[in-house]
Amino acid sequence: MGLVYAILAILGGFLIFSHIFKIQYIEGDMWRELAKSREEMVRVEPARRGTIFSSDGKVLATTVPVCDLCLDLGRWERKDVNGKVVRDRKGKVIIDCAVKNDSAFMANLPKVCKILHENNPKKSIQYYYDRVLNSYHSASPSRCLYVERKLPYSKWQKIKEMPGWKSCVLEKTRDGSLTSFVRAHIYGNLGENTIGIHYKTDAAEGYTGLEGYYDTVLKGQDGEYLCRRLTRGIWLPEWGLVRPEDSTLTKKRIDGRSIISTIDTRYQDIAESALRKSMNQYGGMRGCAILMEVSTGYVLACSNLTRDTSGALRENLWSNVAVSDRYEPGSTFKTVAMMAMLNDRKNNLDTSKHVRAGGVKNYPVKNGRIDDEHGDAHDTANLAGVLAKSSNVGMCELAWEYYNDRRGDLKKGMEAIFPFGMLDPDVSAPQSRTRVSELNSARDFLVLSFGYSATATPLQLIAFYNAIANNGKMVKPLFCQEILDGRRRTRINPVVLNDHICSEEIAKQMREMLVGVVEHGTGNNIRNSVYGIGGKTGTALVQNDRSLHNSSFVGFFPADNPRYTCLVLVSRTSIAGRMAAAPVFKQIADCVVAFDKNLGSVRMLDSGRVAHPIVTKGNLKQLESAHQILGLPFGVIDSVNSVSGWAVFDGASESYKNYVVPTGQVPDCTGMTIRDAMNLLRKVGMKVRFQGQGKVVSQSPKPRTPIVKGGTVVLELKP
Repeated sequence: MGLVYAILAILGGFLIFSHIFKIQYIEGDMWRELAKSREEMVRVEPARRGTIFSSDGKVLATTVPVCDLCLDLGRWERKDVNGKVVRDRKGKVIIDCAVKNDSAFMANLPKVCKILHENNPKKSIQYYYDRVLNSYHSASPSRCLYVERKLPYSKWQKIKEMPGWKSCVLEKTRDGSLTSFVRAHIYGNLGENTIGIHYKTDAAEGYTGLEGYYDTVLKGQDGEYLCRRLTRGIWLPEWGLVRPEDSTLTKKRIDGRSIISTIDTRYQDIAESALRKSMNQYGGMRGCAILMEVSTGYVLACSNLTRDTSGALRENLWSNVAVSDRYEPGSTFKTVAMMAMLNDRKNNLDTSKHVRAGGVKNYPVKNGRIDDEHGDAHDTANLAGVLAKSSNVGMCELAWEYYNDRRGDLKKGMEAIFPFGMLDPDVSAPQSRTRVSELNSARDFLVLSFGYSATATPLQLIAFYNAIANNGKMVKPLFCQEILDGRRRTRINPVVLNDHICSEEIAKQMREMLVGVVEHGTGNNIRNSVYGIGGKTGTALVQNDRSLHNSSFVGFFPADNPRYTCLVLVSRTSIAGRMAAAPVFKQIADCVVAFDKNLGSVRMLDSGRVAHPIVTKGNLKQLESAHQILGLPFGVIDSVNSVSGWAVFDGASESYKNYVVPTGQVPDCTGMTIRDAMNLLRKVGMKVRFQGQGKVVSQSPKPRTPIVKGGTVVLELKP
């Protein structure tokens, strides 16, 4: 037996030593790597993404902390240090719970539900109320009830600090912290597509807009460092363990740089509001409004609205109308054809040349009828008149006379001055191919002269008109003007695409023609004598539905010294461009002129006199203050007797005079703002009701009728 035990001991020892040898030398590297992976880990420290600012200093997009609101509503038996259940004097088990003060918790529950509803209006207050109470009153309340995810940190903190809630709001779970960081647009849907939206599909993940184009600038570099596990779930950095050859383990975190966009929040808000109002009134499936600075090409506003399945208008992830949509522009493209003809020295075309510009014209081609809505069959006009009338027949007459035997020359002339394929906008968006047809038929050749057989994006079209306003120099539309790296600022200078698409003389002639379109032609519904507008209306038939149009207006202002170019497009509407798009242009231009201090003292173009003010009657001090800010002259006749505090504009002297409020009679409020009218009427003891918007144009009872104390005056307002 001793021999047997000795042999077994030898065999056992041999097996043990063989396994030690195997583990130590044969499988040693594998086990050491396994131990290292369990004890050491390369942790990633995400870089903070840079902020996007507006040109007027507002934050457009930034990274903000968000928290999941998770509640511990559970109840449990109290136990001592030995793990025994603790009982009270009567022998009843003591129950503990996270909600220490039930009355305070229940009293603040409606306030919490209101905060959550304001954050997410899609869910009602009652939804949150029922969700919390159902868990609270259940037999086994949840120890980890998710009430709302991605709640802004400020609101999460406000809920946590409410009486009775501090102990039940969890800061972390077994899965880790409930706090994370997300990209937030401070102004919500305003300019969202231009700023950029995060997307994730099966094929790709990334950003659109400025976020996507400047992603490498904004995202920075994630840091990597080596950690050693201290205890379960706790890791500490071990900088001393980093080996020189492991360069990836010493990667330093570099936060992303910030950028300053060209977008001005004031103009962006104005453009989007005006475009939304027009599309709600006249319909349309897609639309955009672009405002650009003439000399630099900086895009100050870019609104893109798409109608969703519910009929609501909003910025859509995949619909950057201004950058991506290509369409047949229609009459706004006549300017391109006209300039190409004037640039061509072979034809010696003169602006004074008269051509037929009305009625119906039959050409020797299939379906050769060319119709004109404006003018009779015998009308003739010079080049300025052709553009002002937006005459299809007139453009065809010019094309047929000068280019019928050399159609390729007209196409080449247009391609030389229009930025087909030249734009690479600094906003990430799907790009569409723009083109001019091959002009295989005579009809394709003719319709090209008035805006068909060619497609373009709104951004390309505004770049062309901007070049006209800029004396022939075409600059690239830019959406970013500076990159911030700490205290260092890198300016993104204007990019010149073409120094001369035409001579300065031709550019001047084109500007005069476009001013004539607004003064005497199809754009006369937005004519004004304060600062002057030059531009062109466009109404192009939608090819797959001839009852709908792509309505547009593009132009520049002020007319005598252009500083801004603007384009408005409303796609798939039944209303012409002069009604659907031109008024939007006018609203944007009016607000820009009012905001721009350099244009505050603009004069009338024809007489050099100060324009008649919009507010013809109002508070004397406020009117005087407004005129001082705008740099306009202000004088009051009979200033010694100006004790009423109200003033009315006198057209003869072009200044304000004292308005005496009649005693015992209803005052005349026409020409006042609603605020001034309400203040005046309430002072004389009358109530006010009003309808419409703008200034007061009529009232009932009429002025100078006897006052009835407590009576009501109904005011009608119009812009």
